[in-house]
Amino acid sequence: MSLSKILKRYTNKKLFEMEREKFKEEFFEELFDPYLPVDYSYRTTIFINAILEEENLPFVVEADYEQRGLQKEKYWTIREL
Repeated sequence: MSLSKILKRYTNKKLFEMEREKFKEEFFEELFDPYLPVDYSYRTTIFINAILEEENLPFVVEADYEQRGLQKEKYWTIREL
């Protein structure tokens, strides 16, 4: 699978915590193909957007919040440029 296919699958969807972690795992496994399990939880939109720019991929990852009851929950959105 390619990075573009992974990105397109998640494009224009709100990625809350579980979906975001699944996306990061798929994205970084495709990019780096690690031998051992890696913790991607500290990878942010800044890091991912830098990779997208470096790889000349026409996508951007944005973070935002949605009100859920009394709390705001963070989500990411992937947009195609």
